[in-house]
Amino acid sequence: MRLKTKILAGLIASILIAGALFILLPRSVTISINGEQQIIRTQAWTVAQVLEQGDLTLQPEDQITPALNENMLGVKTIQIELARPVIIQTLPVAQTLNLTTPERNLGSIFALAGLTIAPQDKVLVNAKQVKSGATLPYVGAYFITLKQAVTLTIQDQKQTLSIASSADTVAEALDEANIHLASADEVIPPASTPLDHPISITIRRAVPITVKLKEKTISLQSAATNVGEALVDAGLSLQGLDYSIPAASEPIPKDGTIQLVRVREEVNITQTVLPFSIEYIKSDQVELDKTDIVKKGEFGLEVTRSRIRYEDDQETLRTEETTWIAKQPQTQQIGRGTEVVIRKMDTPQGEIEYWRTVNVYATSYSPCRSGTDRCYYGTSSGLPVQHGVIGVTRSWYNLMVGQRVYVPNYGIGTIADVGGGIAGKYWIDLGYSDSDYVAWYSNVTIYLLTPVPNNIPWILP
Repeated sequence: MRLKTKILAGLIASILIAGALFILLPRSVTISINGEQQIIRTQAWTVAQVLEQGDLTLQPEDQITPALNENMLGVKTIQIELARPVIIQTLPVAQTLNLTTPERNLGSIFALAGLTIAPQDKVLVNAKQVKSGATLPYVGAYFITLKQAVTLTIQDQKQTLSIASSADTVAEALDEANIHLASADEVIPPASTPLDHPISITIRRAVPITVKLKEKTISLQSAATNVGEALVDAGLSLQGLDYSIPAASEPIPKDGTIQLVRVREEVNITQTVLPFSIEYIKSDQVELDKTDIVKKGEFGLEVTRSRIRYEDDQETLRTEETTWIAKQPQTQQIGRGTEVVIRKMDTPQGEIEYWRTVNVYATSYSPCRSGTDRCYYGTSSGLPVQHGVIGVTRSWYNLMVGQRVYVPNYGIGTIADVGGGIAGKYWIDLGYSDSDYVAWYSNVTIYLLTPVPNNIPWILP
């Protein structure tokens, strides 16, 4: 019994000695604050006393292990997680949540904020994307963006697909869904559209297009829905009167071939010279049987405006729009001479005095050489057919019967008979008797002798 008592007394003494040593002797304690460690020498009995000895003050939100009221017996390390500001912004429904917590696990932080994360949601911490269940590094504050996924309905040709995506833009969402776009494919709304709400996306796949112009052919891929859009994709446009086959509003033809026709119009001004008319008037300032310009004529000018249509530089239509007289022609007046000038001339028959000369074609006849089957000895004036009798056309005879005429190489005669004449010519028929007949078939100038008759035929018929 005494032995047990001694042993018990020894144990108590050892405990008392150890307690005394624990209290009296300093020891090393590691304090880890947000992962950074420091060692202090302390004789403190509780965790709170250790912190107090180390001048460490905690906030209510801070987390400490072991607890502040725990004694230090056997404790070598104190873990402290300091609380930090956490700002959570949610998108696309914009709201901001503010927390102060020592938690570094994202799942725990979102649980504290009352938020649920879907697998397709995107989380950014301090502008860097992280996994939704990640444990965050020690930093002074966390700025967290929760990009919640939205529903996308995608119509890709005949296929309809529905996905949830937290991508920033339509392009990123399609890429994440492994929906690949060719450079000419068209996305509606545009690929750069931000995903801030549920959205329907239509993908128009490009098809081969051939645009034929006069000078070249352009081949391209286009997702256009009509001809006009395809031309824009080809860097072409309809300008002015241009047109395409099919028309710009028509859908793309099955063979993808479009013809573009360039059209232009020009206004052409044509000037046409208008001739002036000639008016003959009597003029006593001009010698008989001569003419002279009394008033000069002036050409007129007619202007025509036409519109010419060219298709691919080929004229296809010409329309005369209007014609007007820019200048009226002015009539030219020519004076026919009425001034009688009496002249003299020496002839084999002596000097003659004449007042008119006429170029004629001369023939001859006699009683039995008149071009008929019988002989005629009389004339229209009653004189016998003989030398000195001159026949003329009826129109001349009526004007000049009895007029004395000098004919070179014939002599002096008198207009006293009527003949048939020669069409288109001034004509006389020189009379002879059958015994002295001379044949005439030549042009000759005849001289009308004085006296001047009272009624002068100013213009010979």
